[in-house]
Amino acid sequence: MNYFLEFNWTNVFYNIVSIVLGIIVLIFAITKIVKNRIVLFPVICIIHALLFIGFGIGGFFFPEGYDFIPILALLAFVITLIVFFLTLGKKEKIEK
Repeated sequence: MNYFLEFNWTNVFYNIVSIVLGIIVLIFAITKIVKNRIVLFPVICIIHALLFIGFGIGGFFFPEGYDFIPILALLAFVITLIVFFLTLGKKEKIEK
């Protein structure tokens, strides 16, 4: 049996959402660096964006028995990004 092109549409949805979310977070981080010249929080956002994109693309290649791993990773990355946003996102001020 060849399972190469057989996949679950739910996982495809989560993989595409992960890639799109990663691109949105990456654009947010780049604009934050350019506009405010803040470094710490955007670097954390860039790392999360690359993880979103990586697991989104990698989710297409996971075997059927392990297709829950990218979904759990997406959930974990969202939770950690929210925690970093609440702790670091608003504390960084521009010193003029």
